[in-house]
Amino acid sequence: MIRVFQDEDHCRYLLEAMAWPKGRICAACGYRGSIALMGRQNRRRARSGLYQCSNGVCRSQFTVTTRTPLHATKLPLRVWLSGLWLMLQSDKGISSIRLAEALGVSQPTAWRMGHALRLMVGREQALDGVAKIDGLYVGSKPWREMNYSPPGRGRKGEPKTLKTPALVAVQRPPDLSVGASAGETRAAVIEDLSESEADRVLTEAVDPKAHLMSDEWKEFVSLGGAFSAHDTVHHKARKYARGPVHINSAEGFNDRVRRTVSGAFHHISPHLADLYFNEIGFHWSQRVVTGQAPRRTRKGRQVTK
Repeated sequence: MIRVFQDEDHCRYLLEAMAWPKGRICAACGYRGSIALMGRQNRRRARSGLYQCSNGVCRSQFTVTTRTPLHATKLPLRVWLSGLWLMLQSDKGISSIRLAEALGVSQPTAWRMGHALRLMVGREQALDGVAKIDGLYVGSKPWREMNYSPPGRGRKGEPKTLKTPALVAVQRPPDLSVGASAGETRAAVIEDLSESEADRVLTEAVDPKAHLMSDEWKEFVSLGGAFSAHDTVHHKARKYARGPVHINSAEGFNDRVRRTVSGAFHHISPHLADLYFNEIGFHWSQRVVTGQAPRRTRKGRQVTK
């Protein structure tokens, strides 16, 4: 890593190749024609990596970091690429303290870098195929002070917990051949457990033509009619799978979030939880199908994993 990212010009070429695989694109108007600016004296480059749009209406100047989370950064690109490499190589994420030690920057700088990188790895395309949805609570138990009483017990209208609710959608692998992608995931914090909040997240995260799978939560049952198909499993009746119908992948992602928070970050703010979901979801989507083999459970039932 040190050998690859030690040259600033090489890092800029590498970032341009990733951002513009088919040629430079103007960040303001999207025009593909541009020129490299030259200095007035001796016809030298005014600045490495500075370009001007060839569109007569636009003519704006831009670089590879313009209108990105790296816009107007004062840090060298080698620091950004090194931080991105460390984040992608960490299976369960990397804290700002560890990132600061590895890059040689301060902890607040590493904290801001981490959020910028998490914003870059976020996915916006809606999930298609088979999507499994489930709920998740983020946070820890509140500090018990004197005269503390648990919330929601005997108090009508009050929540039963002070944790932050979130909604998770996980895509079933569209191709089960060995080496294929294992599917993507989407997660977002919601204000409450109302149907309107669930509808807001599912509208952005899941395609209406998708096949939805969920548990028996009444909000999920009510919103299931908006999709091409909807199947449920009744967890209260201890029925966790009905043939191919289950939400085990969504529950597995929820467990990955809990392990990542407790093992790497220890605490995440509710208003920044979506950025952490981007990072955890990106690592989750990098999995591949390793194989399908028939197995038997403890009770002798044959399943395929």
